[in-house]
Amino acid sequence: MISKGKKIDLNDTILIAGSPRSGTTWLMEIFENIPGYTYLFEPLQPEWFPDSIKAGFKGRPYLPENQSFQDGEKYLKKIFSGQIVSQIPPYSYNAKMTINRLLNKKLIVKSVRLNRSLPWIHNKFKLRKIIFIIRHPCAVIDSQLKTGFTGYHEYQPPYQNRFPTKKEIIAEASNIDILDKTLIKRLEKIKKLEEMLAACWCLDNYIPLYKLNSEKWNIVIYEKLMTDGESIIKYLFNEIGEKNTIDLAIRFLNKPSMLTLGKDPKRGINTNIQLSKWKKSLSSDKIKLILSLVEDFGFDFYTEKIEPDYANIRFKIIK
Repeated sequence: MISKGKKIDLNDTILIAGSPRSGTTWLMEIFENIPGYTYLFEPLQPEWFPDSIKAGFKGRPYLPENQSFQDGEKYLKKIFSGQIVSQIPPYSYNAKMTINRLLNKKLIVKSVRLNRSLPWIHNKFKLRKIIFIIRHPCAVIDSQLKTGFTGYHEYQPPYQNRFPTKKEIIAEASNIDILDKTLIKRLEKIKKLEEMLAACWCLDNYIPLYKLNSEKWNIVIYEKLMTDGESIIKYLFNEIGEKNTIDLAIRFLNKPSMLTLGKDPKRGINTNIQLSKWKKSLSSDKIKLILSLVEDFGFDFYTEKIEPDYANIRFKIIK
């Protein structure tokens, strides 16, 4: 945010959440093209938002729906109302976006660290919309291995990105009271880095999709956004009352996000190539390790195919 003194109504704020490298930035940038909107990027990243640590946020926080967390609630209320400025804003500076940030009255908050707290956020804040995006775990993990962006970082300057540890993953899982104990025992058996990243993917998606009412937020399948993005965007924009700007947003569907590796200006033309990159990068053994853990957590609709088995998805998605 550029204008620090401006206060945005929570009902004019959209939260976009999902695992790191799942398409959250891409979706955020599509929404940013709605007149009057600007974005706030990763409010729990300590280098950009050091007050997040002071408020008690660390790692991937899990918050039960009715838990009292006054410091966290105060912090996120300021985030969702646009009252906190990023210390090192990762913004794309150009005349249009700068003017938009100065004049904006609506906000998009994008986070890869709030997935496990979505029920609590939904209960505490009356946001305009929460959108959760999920992507094939092999694609996510392949991208995390290439970039090092996992949503975990050191908690001392310079706050370097890092991979999670097994001890950290099990500690976070043990704190999730709705997680079946057999799944924690399953996590105790993981050894390789790919399995640790798969465990994080599972924990990030388990709570928003399976254990609570997932109809409280719109669920976007990344692969569906790639293959039939116009339908997804039309549905979402009608949901938030922005149907007059649908055509504007659709024009940006084929534009890679600012965090995309090897940016291809013709992204939409090579959809299958884009979706299948992980099959060339990950070995067969690594793919099997990832999918074995994912299936144990109940995500059996993801297989070695590049798209999920839509008929086997047991929660409501945007089609």
